Amino acid sequence: HGSHIMGVFLLASGTQPHPTVLLLHGFPGYEQNMDLAQSLRRDGWNVLAMHYRGAWGSQGTFSFTHCMEDVGTMLTYVTQPTNVTKFHIDTHHLVVIGHSMGGFLTVAALAQHPELKAGVVITEGSPVHDTSDYFTNIDPADFAPLSNTSPAALQHEAQSHATTWSFAAFATQIASSRTPRPVLDISANDGLRASNDALVSALKQAGIPVSSIHFDTDH
Repeated sequence: HGSHIMGVFLLASGTQPHPTVLLLHGFPGYEQNMDLAQSLRRDGWNVLAMHYRGAWGSQGTFSFTHCMEDVGTMLTYVTQPTNVTKFHIDTHHLVVIGHSMGGFLTVAALAQHPELKAGVVITEGSPVHDTSDYFTNIDPADFAPLSNTSPAALQHEAQSHATTWSFAAFATQIASSRTPRPVLDISANDGLRASNDALVSALKQAGIPVSSIHFDTDH
């Protein structure tokens, strides 16, 4: 979309095709989960981790819509024939993993991109379902690494997409795929468990294979 976005692509060793993860960080991205990325790489996975538009030096304007589009750009990158050969990517085993807002983007990505074979949601934080946490209790410092946005702008965007970004809407889209794609949801003691339970319920009602795990830990 005309902006350069920043990131890192961790490559597993060996020249055989590797399953590949799109790793999506949360809001605003202080935590990137790179410990998880390195563990996955050691287990034979490539891992692509990017900063969304308007975040942490990536060009452009930060918005939830742009984050979704940028995940699509990541998927395009790992499926380009030149990159598939250069980075030894197994395009039949592409998985998306996201933490917090990245968990929301994971569900959206599964809904929008049937090429993704599975998803892992780590304590999902949804701008639609967790509005108060996003926009009333937010630390002003969280906007320091973000460009051209504000709490009011993001709240308006989330409210404008309350229906299309609902768990039920995403679940229906995921279920429309010909091949069942499993989802793992991980919740914690961080005030978001009810939201994660609602996500799991919506996925199950749509007939999507879903597993859920709760850890006695923080966000």
